[in-house]
Amino acid sequence: MLTAKTKEGKLVVLTPELRKDQLRQWRKSRMFFCPQCETPVQLKVGDIVVPHFAHKKDASCSTLFSEGESQQHLQGKQQLYEFLQRHAKQVDLEPYLKMSSQRPDILVTTQSESIPIEFQCSTIPVADIESRSAGYHSAGMTPIWILLSPEKFSGRPSGVGMYQLSRFHESFQTFAPPEGNMLLTYNPKTKNFHYFTSLIHVAGKRYIGIHRTLPLARQIFPFARPKVPSKDEITQYTAIYLTARTQFLQSRILLNRRGVNNPFLRMCYEMRILPAHLPQWFGLPVPYSEAFREHDCEWQLAFFYYMRKNGMNLRELPRNLIREYVSRLAEPSKGKEKACIAYHEYLRSTGVSSSQKGTGMDEEKIHHLLSERFLAKRYEN
Repeated sequence: MLTAKTKEGKLVVLTPELRKDQLRQWRKSRMFFCPQCETPVQLKVGDIVVPHFAHKKDASCSTLFSEGESQQHLQGKQQLYEFLQRHAKQVDLEPYLKMSSQRPDILVTTQSESIPIEFQCSTIPVADIESRSAGYHSAGMTPIWILLSPEKFSGRPSGVGMYQLSRFHESFQTFAPPEGNMLLTYNPKTKNFHYFTSLIHVAGKRYIGIHRTLPLARQIFPFARPKVPSKDEITQYTAIYLTARTQFLQSRILLNRRGVNNPFLRMCYEMRILPAHLPQWFGLPVPYSEAFREHDCEWQLAFFYYMRKNGMNLRELPRNLIREYVSRLAEPSKGKEKACIAYHEYLRSTGVSSSQKGTGMDEEKIHHLLSERFLAKRYEN
């Protein structure tokens, strides 16, 4: 931790401006106490790790104030704290919030709200992230989570590309129209923010998105929001998405070991559809598709197959039947229901019926869908 109290009750914050020789003198002449449990803490000043305070081994405060922070976490907190001090009037480092029994890395207080900021460096269970966020929300605060920039991504060039995000990474995504899903990360070594924006789910852990880098010196608060994809970037999205669709269909044909016992191939067989010529309305990047782990071709074909098998009219399909369909899935969710509704609305708007066939994939159609998703009315004129 980077904060402690003196014997007189004054709060001490360890910032990079404090010289190590001065801190070593403090260590000899002063006593420091944990702001939370008020037990003595040690001031550690080494040559490698950022100077910090630490409880003694027999302390019982660790349940409310984490120990063993990494060098990157300590550095990141210091840098973000100093940055926020330049952009906000009241900024507290490691404050204890009685109303939720939590201690965010940083708390920014404005005239209208208090904003907890968490710089997450270690991988923790997604349930813990959700629990901590719920604690802040219960106290009327909306937290901002900033993830340590993954090394495998931060070294990649800026621009459109394919990224593999784990469940842990996914839990830090935020959504804001029209930019869509975004992952905000920070690298304390380079003092750069790395944005992964306008994320479109492809299948499993794979996403198409735009990587942008913003130096800490150019960041603002509230944190800068990225631009929506340009026309040229949408064209790149389209090419990557169509390539991924082709690869998915080829893998189902060439790498499948179960034959027609594979659910996807079985549905194709029963519908008299060649997987290599799957109609253009299967595999569309509709909103909320990230709720499914399967490729868009797979879950959309399953939805279409169910409606066709049960003789349902796609033009007059009520929402309650879509809800019933989703409830039959292995892992039903509100997101899957929204994805199915968005897909159904598209099929209805283009006049596709549950008995219709067709072949090929229309590149222009994918480009149009992505443009609608990101650009809205921006290029209407």
